[in-house]
Formats: sequence, structure tokens, C-alpha cells
Amino acid sequence: MTEPSANPVRPEAQLQSLTHWQRVSPIALLYFAFRLFKGVFGNLAYLAPALLVFYQGIKREPGYFALGLLLLMTTLLLIALLRYLAFRFRVHGDTVEIRSGVLRKTQLNLPFSRIQNVRLLQPLYYRPSGHLCLQLDTAGSRQQEARLAALPNTLATELQQAIYATQRQQGASTELPSTEVLASEPDTAAEHSAATAQPEEQLLCQRSVGDLVLYGISNNRLLLALGLAAPFYNRITELVSELLRRLGLDIAHWFNPEQQSWFWLGLAVLALTLMIMLLITLFSIAASVLSYYGFRLTRSEKRYIRRSGLFTRHEISMRPSRLQWLQLQQDWLDKVFGRCNLHYEQVQSSPMAAAQGHASQGKIMVPSLPPTQAAALMTEAMPGQNSAGIAFSGVNWRFLLPSVLLFWLPALVLSQWALRPDDALLANLLLPVFALLLGLLLLRWRRFGYAMDEQYFYLRRGVIGVDYYCLPLYKLQQLSRQQHWLMRRAGLMHLQLVFASGSLTVPYMPARDADTIANTLLYHTQSSGKGWM
Repeated sequence: MTEPSANPVRPEAQLQSLTHWQRVSPIALLYFAFRLFKGVFGNLAYLAPALLVFYQGIKREPGYFALGLLLLMTTLLLIALLRYLAFRFRVHGDTVEIRSGVLRKTQLNLPFSRIQNVRLLQPLYYRPSGHLCLQLDTAGSRQQEARLAALPNTLATELQQAIYATQRQQGASTELPSTEVLASEPDTAAEHSAATAQPEEQLLCQRSVGDLVLYGISNNRLLLALGLAAPFYNRITELVSELLRRLGLDIAHWFNPEQQSWFWLGLAVLALTLMIMLLITLFSIAASVLSYYGFRLTRSEKRYIRRSGLFTRHEISMRPSRLQWLQLQQDWLDKVFGRCNLHYEQVQSSPMAAAQGHASQGKIMVPSLPPTQAAALMTEAMPGQNSAGIAFSGVNWRFLLPSVLLFWLPALVLSQWALRPDDALLANLLLPVFALLLGLLLLRWRRFGYAMDEQYFYLRRGVIGVDYYCLPLYKLQQLSRQQHWLMRRAGLMHLQLVFASGSLTVPYMPARDADTIANTLLYHTQSSGKGWM
């Protein structure tokens, strides 16, 4: 990285007011409080078992529970107030300096040239006062990030522009990789876009509402939320039953085998299942439209820019040099609709943050693309790639053995031994289930494929859907070849490739292919002379 120059770029006029130690606006107290409440009450999945254990006690003594909840909220507010009072910051030359902490005092110094990510966030409660939260990230751990919780819009924008200007003048290799703007008001978003957008932006792709509806249908993520709500199913069922009873609908009568025929009972179960799936799909479509409405992907000389959002405007930008690989994702419903999703995977500033999902906001993903458009975008990003036409080599059939011998076969034998003497019907019903699992395992084996040409390494994997990866050879960070004695006898090897955006593994490939690919990748990494970011 480049050291700060002797004649640094001076801040704009309003930034002169930040040269002395000061607090952020008092409205930041809401931000500190909200983060605390989100940290405590956002982990309901972990609190659910404790609530279930004490549920009967809460019902018997609701007053004590309400008092405890009030004391907890008061304590959190007090902690938020102390954090706000202890927070100080200033902009000294070309460095942001922050002092924070109640019991443990810390001071964080961030030179403009070391800043990796800049985000301007405007929560709902900042709209009336026109404040923004400015977040500055470095390439270190998640602890090495700075948040200025409440700056006026113009002041936050000027500070952002000062960081841009300093990095351009110094020629820093760490120029802004990703910038996310959450501007709740259209005027604010327009002002920021006008300030940061490149005049020569070229439109690469845009998505209509119909495309987003297809994406919401084919990429349903609400099943995870249903899983987290599992501890509350009994209570939810009671509430729904009580509501339907008040409306004069006796659902229990519909599903009573003693009062209904098996044909009617099957129709009722099918109708209920379809209704639940319809509601889940509608929620998924709504989330897709809210997140990606007005989707536009553009490219200027220096970066890709993705803009989208209905109520909250998102803007994410990425330097092309930080692009590590392209991932073309096509789930089974995407295949039905003839669509796919394209992921631009860039450098992760923090492996731990990436594992926890914090880095996902800095990624660029183009939803619901026809294959022809996806191929055009891939060629634009990585000229010369041939993901659609290259011939893939499959992995060895021994890929199946660990799953079959350690899980599938023992589970089948154990279930038949335990169930068949007493319940032959259930034992017979389990046979198609195990056959289905074996079929999915065979599909996964058949999906695995790898290939390489003069510029790129290609990987294909999946089960019913399929994912394609296109990776430039020179961007490899490290690789490992793994082989136990059984694989050595069969001439097989695992090849793991590590890039700045993550790692990919090709299992049970011929050792000759693994050695050839490894040597080629290492040669290109050393001899290309190109930077990986």
C-alpha cells in the first residue's frame, strides 16, 4: 500500500469543522440503542429454548416478566447513552481518528488510503433530520471498522469525496472496492449518485418487475425463516385456530379422519399445502421486488455499479480488478423458467465477516437472467471465457463411496432391521426415500466437472440445479493437494483452490490432472505480472 503523500488533499470547507475532537449528533443515540436492541433481540432463535422453558412461569407471573423486560430495556438504553457519551472523533489531515469504549477505551486511526469500503446508510429514523451513518472498513478484521453514527448529509458526502480524492491522488491500490448507499429519500439518492457516478457509465443490464417476480418464485429463502419459527409452531397453531373459530371455520372438522372420507381428507391436506406455499411465494416475491426494484448494472472506466431498491435505494460499486471469479447459478426452478443468476465475487475484506454473512452487502448479483444475457455479461467481465462451450471432465466414481458406506447404507440397514419386524409398511415406505437420496447423490456426482483453458479454470457442480464457476488462472492465492492411502492406490487426489473471495475444491480427480492444473495455475500466478486486486 502507498504511504500518505507529503502534500495531502485538504478536506473541503465543511470538513474543517471536524478537525477537533467532538461527538456525533445526539440523534446517534437512537443508532446506538437500535444496535444494542438488535444484538439482544435479534437472536430469537437462541432465546427460544429459554423462553419455552420459562413459558409456564411467565404465564403464572406476567407482572414479574414485564418488570424484568422493562429493566432489561432500561439497562440497554443506559449502555447506549454511555457509549454515545464516550464516542469522540475527528478528521486530522487525511486520517479519521475515533475514540470509543466505556470500560475499555480504544482509539482507531484510519488513513484515507487504507480505507477499503465506504458506506452511507440512512435508517428510517434519520430521515426527518437528514443525517447519515458513515461506515469505513479496512482490509483487516471486522473490529477494524469505523462508524460515524450521525453526520449531516452534506458533511458525510464531503468526507466521502475527500477519501475518493485522496486515494486518486495517491494512486492507492486500495481504492474503494465497494460502496453501498442506503438513501431512503429519492432526492438524497439522486444527489449521491450525481456526486459519485461516472459520466461515461455504460448500461450493461436492467431487470423488469416480471424478471424480479420470477426471481422471487425460483429463489425462495423463507423456508429458513419457517425453520427458525419451529419452537413457536404450537402457539401459532393455537392462535390461528382461535381466529378461524371466531370466523366460524372449524378446521379440525375438515382434518378429522373419523368425520371425513380419505378422499376429502387428501384434498384438504393438498389445499392447505398449496395455500401455505402460495403465501411463502408471495412473501418471497415481495422481498425480491423490494430489494431489486429498478435494478441497473452499469460499468464506468473504473468500476461496476449496481443500483436497485424500492423504498430503500442501494448502490454497490466494485473495481473490475477486484473481481475474483464469476458464478452462474441455476436452481431447478430457474431451469424451468429458463433463467439464471450471475454473481460477481470480489475480494473479501475479512474472512470471518464473509463467513458470518457481513460481506454479502458488498457483492454484486444480477438476478433472473436469460442464459444469452448471462453469457454476454460473463464475456464482458472476463473476455475469452468459454463456460458455455467447454467440455468438462467428471470426477471419479469413488466420490460416491464415503456417503454410501458411511451414511446411506448404514441408515438403510438399521431402519429395515429396526422397523420391518413390527411395522413392515413403514419399512417399505422408507425404501423409496432411500432410493431418492441415492438418486440425488448420483446426480451430485454427475454434476461435478472441471476444465481449463489458457486463461481460465472452470468448475461445475450442483444436484438438481447447477452452478458454473469461471476463475482467472493468475488470481490464485494458494492451493493444496490432498490424498489418503486409498486415493493414492487409485491414482486420485483432492484439489483445493483458494482465491481472495473464497475456496473451491475438486474431489476425487485423477492425480495427473490435479498435478497439471496445479502446475499451470502456479505458473500463471508467478509469470503473468498481473495484480489480483
